[in-house]
Amino acid sequence: MRIALALLLALVGCAWPAMAPAQALKVELLHTEQELRTPPAVAPVQRRLVAPAPGEAVRLPLQRRQTGYWLRLTTDIPIPADRPLALVLDGPRSLGPVTFYPPAAEPVLVEQGEGAESHLLRRGWHLPLPEGWPPASVAYLRVNGTSSQPLTLALMDVDRVILAERQQARVSSAVFTTLMLMAIFMVGLWVAFRDLLYMSYAAYLVAIAAYAMLLSGDASEIRVLALLDASGALGRYALATLAVALQLIFTIRFLELDRLMPRRAKVLHVGVWLHFALLAVLLVGREHVYGWFYLASNGLLLLVLPFAVVIAVQAWQKGAALAGYFLIGWTPLLSVVLMLVCHQFGLVDLPWAQRLLPLAAVLQSAVLALALSQHAANRHRVALLARQSIERDPLTGALNRNAITEMLAAWGQIGHLGASDYGVLLIDLDDFSEVNQKHGYLVGDTVMQQVLARIRGLVRPDDTVARMESDMFAVVSECHRDDCEQLAHRLVEGFQRRAFSVDGVDVPVSISIGLAMSIRGESVDAFIARAEAAMQSARIAGHSSVGLAADTNAVRARRRRGASATPG
Repeated sequence: MRIALALLLALVGCAWPAMAPAQALKVELLHTEQELRTPPAVAPVQRRLVAPAPGEAVRLPLQRRQTGYWLRLTTDIPIPADRPLALVLDGPRSLGPVTFYPPAAEPVLVEQGEGAESHLLRRGWHLPLPEGWPPASVAYLRVNGTSSQPLTLALMDVDRVILAERQQARVSSAVFTTLMLMAIFMVGLWVAFRDLLYMSYAAYLVAIAAYAMLLSGDASEIRVLALLDASGALGRYALATLAVALQLIFTIRFLELDRLMPRRAKVLHVGVWLHFALLAVLLVGREHVYGWFYLASNGLLLLVLPFAVVIAVQAWQKGAALAGYFLIGWTPLLSVVLMLVCHQFGLVDLPWAQRLLPLAAVLQSAVLALALSQHAANRHRVALLARQSIERDPLTGALNRNAITEMLAAWGQIGHLGASDYGVLLIDLDDFSEVNQKHGYLVGDTVMQQVLARIRGLVRPDDTVARMESDMFAVVSECHRDDCEQLAHRLVEGFQRRAFSVDGVDVPVSISIGLAMSIRGESVDAFIARAEAAMQSARIAGHSSVGLAADTNAVRARRRRGASATPG
């Protein structure tokens, strides 16, 4: 019985290796205390990972260290030299060239991308197996320790690699084309409306499109981007920093932060200048600053972007017209960016985050482009209304009160984007009844027509002029408060400078102006009433005066006090 049991155990022991599953790839991280130029003859294994079948990857997280790492690679599957299997290494580009000791072959320095001897991969390293992988042979791989991102090693079928590369190339091309088309559309809007809001967004789209192409590894195929791709980390870091700075500039204008939350806007302005300062240091220092620049730029990104989203929520609560679009577009992109940064710092292992980045950028860009398109369409509708309105004054041909009321209602739907604050200037002709009494109504009508011509000569081509009443005109101007005040004084001075002339007779006319700036949510009647009150103040002050309506913040404060005083 004992002899039979011993024979059974011996038989099982002999058969056990054959029963164990074959290992497609085994990766051992060797523990080395100092820098070694050749594979260590003897070294303890710090970590061991196994891919059980071809096509399955081994993911090996590493810590930053100056001496680099040695990896020992083995397989239980003999690989003939003519078998279409590729040993593929994927990881951060900061690894640079890696030193590979193929089984039964001479060591080789392997580059990535366009600099590689093999063009199988757009990004990553194709580790050559010139002699295949003979049984019981060992390969060694030496990588530097400049990154804390995980490395991925896998034995892949060549046809499968080619198919995956083609799919990624098609996605990259689609993303780049989509972003560039949106950028061209934004440039067209800028040409039509001369609003830097559109141009700042177009510049951001170009930067993010180029950056996405650099990440994909396809930039070398585009002549303009090939120069950036050849610069390596310098081009990628510079484009990423520029894209963030342009996005912050657009955010400030898009969310009306200078008007709604000037103090918080200053924080983002500081963020913009810090990014430009980092960009300048990068362009001057180049490879000498890569180490700390990478940490500083990503750290600043983690601080600024969440702060921008918090500000967007507050701007939405304060009534920023299109802040909702901003949040819808930014939330997925910010989530992906945060995941990618955490992955790059080695905090979490999210290898798919980089593949999501271009798609999230397209989603964000499409949402914001939709918002800007609606804004531009409303502006065009207002301009078309001004040109085609049949509500006109019979004497001067200018728009009348009904037309200007409709226009102000349309303006209220545009939203205050960037410089798109607008004001109403009510222009009263001082004591114009005396002109009619002294020179007659025929002269008075002629002077009225000349008044309209002079007003149009003093305002911008995009400003709208209307005749509200017999001796009152209105100008609707898209500008900030300071600019509207300057326009009012320019009109007053333009009428003071010279008199009108009718049949050789000089007819001096002075004007007084009441200025009111738009307030979100205010009705058109209340808006015009504030302008009329400001004009009454100007009349009381005397000829050639300018009256200003209550400040926006003061009006809001009164509204809040009134709401709080209202019994519940």
